[in-house]
Amino acid sequence: MWIPVVLIAWSLNGTPVWVNFPMINFPFTSQNKCQEYVSRVRNTITKNPQYLDGYSICVEVPPKGKST
Repeated sequence: MWIPVVLIAWSLNGTPVWVNFPMINFPFTSQNKCQEYVSRVRNTITKNPQYLDGYSICVEVPPKGKST
């Protein structure tokens, strides 16, 4: 299972604030599908005038009882 994590710096009233969005409600079965989703989110977010900077990644979560 792959979970998208998006970290965004917003300008809120002129003050930069970092916000973390681990999207555990949106698990993906493949890394490719997760990265496609993250790319779409990133393309939408960067158009917002309050957007300053950001980072995104897809994190693999192993099945319960299995370590990596």
